[in-house]
Amino acid sequence: MTSWTLKARTRRRHVKLKGLASAAFALVFLHTACANALPSAAKIDAYFRPYAATNNFSGSVLIKRGQTVLFAKSYGFADRGKRIPNRLDTRFHIASMSILFTSTAVLRLIDQGKLSFDAHVSDIVPGVPNGEKITIRELLEQNSGLPDANDLPNYDDLLNAHQTPESLVAQIRGLPPFSEPGGKSLREEHSGQNLLALIIERKTGLTFAQAMKAEVFDALGMRDSGVDDDSPIGGPVAQGHQLSGTFGLKPAPAIHWSAKSGNGSAYTTVSDEWKWLQGFLRGNLLSESSRKAMLEGSQGYGWETALSERLGEKVYLVGGRSPGFSCFMEYLPNEDTAIIALTNIENAANPLIVPNAAFLLLGKPYQAFSCHKVPPALVGHPAGDFVFGPDFFRPSATLNLVSDADGVTLNWPGGPVAPLLPIEKDKFIDRYYWINATVVRGQDGNPVALDYGKFRGVLRAVPTRN
Repeated sequence: MTSWTLKARTRRRHVKLKGLASAAFALVFLHTACANALPSAAKIDAYFRPYAATNNFSGSVLIKRGQTVLFAKSYGFADRGKRIPNRLDTRFHIASMSILFTSTAVLRLIDQGKLSFDAHVSDIVPGVPNGEKITIRELLEQNSGLPDANDLPNYDDLLNAHQTPESLVAQIRGLPPFSEPGGKSLREEHSGQNLLALIIERKTGLTFAQAMKAEVFDALGMRDSGVDDDSPIGGPVAQGHQLSGTFGLKPAPAIHWSAKSGNGSAYTTVSDEWKWLQGFLRGNLLSESSRKAMLEGSQGYGWETALSERLGEKVYLVGGRSPGFSCFMEYLPNEDTAIIALTNIENAANPLIVPNAAFLLLGKPYQAFSCHKVPPALVGHPAGDFVFGPDFFRPSATLNLVSDADGVTLNWPGGPVAPLLPIEKDKFIDRYYWINATVVRGQDGNPVALDYGKFRGVLRAVPTRN
């Protein structure tokens, strides 16, 4: 699943980046909200606006307490080339947030007696690694231990061609398991969700997109939602964007969303996402036992339950990131409040933005974003290859710092290329992962290290030539 420590998307794998909510030097200031009253819509807008003004947020936000709308607004463009603005009914691809919908469909089939939590995969789809051991429950909880198609060398090729759940599951047939099923979920299991999509097809006799429409979207009145099987999507649809330079954006490369069946192929609006949440929590879509399984589990089903130390209460968190898009939702059950942000920028800012909006709503200290342009002469041209230790997000990785006409960028092995937003001399924030970075210089004034969050990478020595 995609958790509070949101997975960092590379071309072929996901890596947990902890500490995404770290403050970034002078870029972020700590504010205290009024604890006795809800903030006004103007104050909430003032919180989101600086992110949008710097092209670090583009999308729609919906905040509701019960049936009451506290805030609803869209920012940026659905299509920058045509200058078409985002609207509250704009449809966004939601990456791993799709897993909530896939899990809902599976639970519906369990309630209908077509599946059971303890059914073995091999009884439905033969030829899956460890299929005789893996149950539907373990697929839902993402502790099946299946190998993952996202880790394959040909994963990019899969994204560039139409796929079906069957063709995606075929990619892992014959591969050794990643681990034995059961226990703690070790990672987001993309192929496990592909397999659930195939199981849904076999138990309904429908395509995955048709089955999701019948079992989830139509059942909840989610008229602006669907599964992208590479067919045209009607209505206002956001085009994906990626970061470019210090403040810029560029169109994201086109992919076949069918290659993410079950784990990232859904699209929705902020209003439809709220309809799902309300239908799941209070409707008769699921039995009480199925709802309880999804609410009380600490892992799987598409979201994470966590204890927020700052709020002092349990929260539900879900997010996702895919080429050109990112999203995040936080639900506060004590206040019956949902904060939903769907964006058409691929970055990891939302796991900072949305929880801080929750702090603002509840009168807690929150981090407010502010930024000003730093003169290029002050930024300078830092560069070098910096080697991090085995405890780094990507163990022993070398990050390449580059300065050119587009600004300063940090190149991660296997991607992404992360533009750095300068705060002052030698101090930056990574626009992709939203983590602070500082160039450390030696006595001669040249870079010797790069501090990235709580980690330090040392400059790799250039071999001398005899």
